[in-house]
Amino acid sequence: MSMASMRCKTLCTIVLATLIPQLSLAATPQVNSSSPKPLLTDIALQKGGILVGRLTSKKGDLRDAKKIVVRQNNKTVAEVTTGKNGQFMVEGLQGGIYEIASDQGAGSFRAWSAGTAPPSAKQFAVLIDSDEVVRGQWGWVPAPPAISAPNFTVGEWLGISFGVAGLAVGTIALIDSDDAS
Repeated sequence: MSMASMRCKTLCTIVLATLIPQLSLAATPQVNSSSPKPLLTDIALQKGGILVGRLTSKKGDLRDAKKIVVRQNNKTVAEVTTGKNGQFMVEGLQGGIYEIASDQGAGSFRAWSAGTAPPSAKQFAVLIDSDEVVRGQWGWVPAPPAISAPNFTVGEWLGISFGVAGLAVGTIALIDSDDAS
């Protein structure tokens, strides 16, 4: 093996070792500070501890015949099914913090007993279903998240990597052609 060939292989190894870790970095979550969302939504319970809610899609379509699970402290309190207009009703709740979830979305709500809710409390819970729920499974992600370093997307990083790899292969080919002559 010639010295020039050894230098080319070393250069290629260094370039690849530099680029590959950059592709495996996890993206940091992007927080939009211009519209902060509340962590909890205040809901006023009706007399008898009745929580009324509605399940809709992002577009506002009502979701009927969907299972709704109400949890408090990670324990299931109630399971109900939405009616034809997307409404659901849970009876016998007390004031406290609840998670209300469907198969495609969830929300956290602070329920207030009848007559104790602040004026800003809503009279019913609105839960929005989303088809964009991402679960931790293997498979293709339709829109890969941006890598945080210089805010390149995964596709841009791959393009840069292939460009650098092509440059390295081209350089090796030129050096090998010079050695042959």
